[in-house]
Amino acid sequence: MSLRPARLAALLAGGLALSAPAEAEDTSRLGLPVTCEIGRDCFVQQLPDMEAGPGVRDPFCGIAAYDGHDGIDIRLLSLRDIARGEPVVAALAGTVKGGRDGMEDRLASTPALREAVQSVECGNGVVLDHGEGLETQYCHLRKGSVRVRPGERVEAGQTLGEIGASGLAEFPHVHLSVRRNGERIDPISGHSVGGGCVAEDTERDTLFTRDAAARLLRPTTQVLAMGLAGEMVDYGSLVQDGPPPAATPRSPITVGWAWLANLRKGDRVRFQLTDPGGAQVLDTTAEPLDNNKAVYSGLAGLRRPPAPGPWTVAVEILREGSPVLHETRQIDLR
Repeated sequence: MSLRPARLAALLAGGLALSAPAEAEDTSRLGLPVTCEIGRDCFVQQLPDMEAGPGVRDPFCGIAAYDGHDGIDIRLLSLRDIARGEPVVAALAGTVKGGRDGMEDRLASTPALREAVQSVECGNGVVLDHGEGLETQYCHLRKGSVRVRPGERVEAGQTLGEIGASGLAEFPHVHLSVRRNGERIDPISGHSVGGGCVAEDTERDTLFTRDAAARLLRPTTQVLAMGLAGEMVDYGSLVQDGPPPAATPRSPITVGWAWLANLRKGDRVRFQLTDPGGAQVLDTTAEPLDNNKAVYSGLAGLRRPPAPGPWTVAVEILREGSPVLHETRQIDLR
């Protein structure tokens, strides 16, 4: 990564001690549009599509995008989570150019709901003008959360609104897009959207600060959530209500489940369950995926109640026969 170097400064104190250099804040580069902790409280779901044609490539030459996507989507897990009021903040100081509020938060999960927002896909949002032709746009904000008005001057990090699910949103998130003189720009690479990915040196010309670039998750194949439930788990309930409650010894069945993001065609998901006595009671691997999956929920289980005590759930993603991700959780059932 090649970013503008910080100014180095040192002060000699009493002729004996030298203070640590202080890195100057780079006010010309973008910060992230969120304050939540990525990978724990919120998740990088999708990135700009850098493929000019009908194919899909994210800035790292992966598949975390869809055809024509022009920004970065940072999500909350479920519709229920927007009640937390997660702030969306200005990535850079600027002036409010435009905005909208008042649209309902709902998942555009059917053709009719998607059709209803065709002319207002951004939902509730804000556009900032940063001067010299640079603009940022923040979409899908929570109804009633927009705090700024056209003409208002805002500082980097100032709250603009909250993460929501207004407009054309199939999951709760903020969509950050960047334009320079009207041209759509991928802020990760600094290149035009659709201008091709550069896997080996993606961030050489990044528009982000060093800290913001470091916080962006790479690779984007990830576990959003996982656990041990006492009931069947499906994607529809996950994206609406979030993870199910943990199983109890009174549950009728024992289900290990995982909610995953950005799996590739051919990936296989492996589940392992270890009971409180240390015995591995389940080890199963699903068939290869028939297509890329932006989000995917899977499960495997036993048709019997779980014994009380500490269980271990392990989930592994196999790609071309080799593990690319392995995570475990311990759940103490009482």
